[in-house]
Amino acid sequence: MKRSIFVSLSSILLALALAGCAAAPKISQPTLDELMAEVNAQHQSIQQKPIDRWRFIKGTPDEDILEPYRIGEEGFKAFDQDAVITADQAAQDVEYLFGAFAALYGPYDYLGGADVFNAHKAEILAQCAQRESWTAQEFQDLLLDGLTFLPDAHFNINGHRTNLFQVPFFFRETAFYKTDAGYQTAEGKTVESVDNHPELEELFKRSISPEGEIVYYPILLEPREWNDQPQTCSETLTVRYTDGSSETLTAEPFHLYGWENSAGYASNLRGDERIVLTELRETEGIPVFEFDACQTSYTEEIVAGAAAIKDAPIAMLDLRTNGGGNSTVVDRWVAEYCGQTLPGNMTQYSFNVFYGPNNSPSKWVEHENILVVLTGKYSASSAESLVDKIQDLENVLLIGENTGGYFLTSASNKLQLPNSLVSIVMGDGLTIPAYEGEGYYFKEFEGFYPDLWVPAAEAEELAAKLIQHLSR
Repeated sequence: MKRSIFVSLSSILLALALAGCAAAPKISQPTLDELMAEVNAQHQSIQQKPIDRWRFIKGTPDEDILEPYRIGEEGFKAFDQDAVITADQAAQDVEYLFGAFAALYGPYDYLGGADVFNAHKAEILAQCAQRESWTAQEFQDLLLDGLTFLPDAHFNINGHRTNLFQVPFFFRETAFYKTDAGYQTAEGKTVESVDNHPELEELFKRSISPEGEIVYYPILLEPREWNDQPQTCSETLTVRYTDGSSETLTAEPFHLYGWENSAGYASNLRGDERIVLTELRETEGIPVFEFDACQTSYTEEIVAGAAAIKDAPIAMLDLRTNGGGNSTVVDRWVAEYCGQTLPGNMTQYSFNVFYGPNNSPSKWVEHENILVVLTGKYSASSAESLVDKIQDLENVLLIGENTGGYFLTSASNKLQLPNSLVSIVMGDGLTIPAYEGEGYYFKEFEGFYPDLWVPAAEAEELAAKLIQHLSR
């Protein structure tokens, strides 16, 4: 009798204990073929949407209009931040700058034309008139504040951008798996909510665990300066589970991988020519080709890298340190790797000198071998052109961080305002995003999104582990 009572009590206690614990989920990982099928479907869904490009395109201005803005490098004078200019001189510089916008700036009509630019000019002129004088530094800051309406990462004022870059913060203390029940931990706890972040599908992004599994981590994008300092996220995340428990997650500091490449730019010169660093290596038996700039004088060396990896069943292209250059290098690389050019999903023009590549619609190109493209926040400009184009190729997998977001125009013109001696960089081209579809996203300062999100510094190692794990 006592034994029966004991057994019954034990059963009740066990049942109560199990009721308070969720069963650990049976986590199934896809094969590599299954992952590529899913990613291919997302990439293939990208479609161009019609754009009335003629509303934004104008012819080349007459030479007499351009002449005041062509001073050449030898004509530049040293900027003195403590120099003082009068309100009238500041106003003259504002008129000069907005005249340059109308004459030179490729996105001028795309961003609203005279109506929009003149309205912002009037606001800046009104601020100039509020004081009798300005230091050159104060005037520079006035322009930066007044030109935040320009979504242009190439445009800069004395090297400063008008907007901040969106950088990723990874919360990787707990790995989550995406199941039919939602986002679950390895122990079976199911996420009910995350404080202040109701859209869980936006917060949790597909990633790679240290063991090479596909997992999901909360990842936030926040605006930050472009520099070499470790940067911290502005918030922690409180995750609440369906069993009533919760935990607080802290993001890892963000570090701009590739900054050392940028910081060494001045020393990486041969005369006036940029020295391009290329490397062909192997990681876990997978060939990896890296090049850090799209410099035309290095085209043959860069294209040789494509030839070296194009026949490999799985290869990697490392763009994490590539800050851009000339897009013709990109076209050559892509053509060598897959045997044909890819038009991509953007419409480009430069003062009616060229149009392309989207005079013809983008196309899906079948391709048997797998190419893993490693990206980071430093991947910018022409490197992003490669990211855009390569998504039209079958069996391409983007792994890393969101890219730089340098795509609206170029950095083709350098000016100096006559009184303050503030330097201005603006482009005469225009790149218009012309896409829609699952898995494709681009925004200036924010960039392209990868298929799997990992910190750039770990992308190569984790990509190799993923391939090994899913190929078993």
